[in-house]
Amino acid sequence: MNKRPRSNHIFSIQKIGWVIVALLLFCIALLIGYVLGYTHAEGELAKEKAQTEQLAEQIKQIAAIDESHIPTAESKDATQEREIKRLKQELEEMLQKERAEKKMEREPVNPHHEYAPKNEKALPPPPPKRAIVSDAKGAKLVIIIDDVSYAHDVKSLQSIGIPLVMSFLPPSSRHPESAKLAQGYKHSMVHLPLEALDFSDEEAVTLRVNDSEETIAKRIAALKQLYPNVRYMNNHTGSKFTADADAMERLIKVMNKEGLIFVDSRTTGKTKVPDVSRKLGVRYIGRDVFLDHKDGVSNIKKQIQEAVAVAKRHGSAIAIGHPRPDTIKALRESKALLGEVQLVGIEQI
Repeated sequence: MNKRPRSNHIFSIQKIGWVIVALLLFCIALLIGYVLGYTHAEGELAKEKAQTEQLAEQIKQIAAIDESHIPTAESKDATQEREIKRLKQELEEMLQKERAEKKMEREPVNPHHEYAPKNEKALPPPPPKRAIVSDAKGAKLVIIIDDVSYAHDVKSLQSIGIPLVMSFLPPSSRHPESAKLAQGYKHSMVHLPLEALDFSDEEAVTLRVNDSEETIAKRIAALKQLYPNVRYMNNHTGSKFTADADAMERLIKVMNKEGLIFVDSRTTGKTKVPDVSRKLGVRYIGRDVFLDHKDGVSNIKKQIQEAVAVAKRHGSAIAIGHPRPDTIKALRESKALLGEVQLVGIEQI
């Protein structure tokens, strides 16, 4: 009876032993797996660390190379400021140039600069003495507009819608396009600058009483090149030059050789042009009326009436005005009166 219990006890011990062995093997396996996994993970971490360090080094190198080319917020602001400063400077230069051009441009003039630049109350020198005609029918009037220098002068004069003779100042730095503006105008003239007794705003090239015939000839030849169609020239200022017989003789001789005719603006009552013309056997042509020696449209209209009356009295007349707003308006509003005479070019009187 005692042998059966002993066998069961031994079996239980063996079973427990196998369990312990199994547990030991499981633990050993876990330990081996952990060790192997840790080693592999450590290797992977080391590899990733090395790659990260390599990438960081590459980024650092790229940053070092491109640092000067990649604008920072501060450099962008500086670039914008430079650009704004540049644009402002260009704008200022343009404005300065425009102001300089405006300053250079001659202001609308009145005829006092021709005969009495410092005395606005002075009356124009008297017209030449001429015979009175018995019949006013067919009376002719030449209206010369002096000092034409700019495109807006030409445009304003054309807008009046009546025949006018534009007398262009020779080109200078103040009005460089005046010769080009005269092209295409068959009856245009040259407003020839001559020395005045007292005038502070003379043109860049002004003939003087002491100029030799050679000097005068070079100037007239140059003007003929600039104005190939011109046949007549009238004096701009010239109160000193036209009162000097010798100077006028040299000038008219040169003009005769060039096929040109001098028109006396009569900027002085002491003009010697009639005497010199008789001496040289050429016809004398001189101004009869200044239209705008007094400001105001009404005053200019009175002078237009005078010019028409002179034309009827002598068969023809020459009136001189300037491209001033009042003069242009007065001429535009006097078309009916001007219709009483024929408005013509100088070659038609």
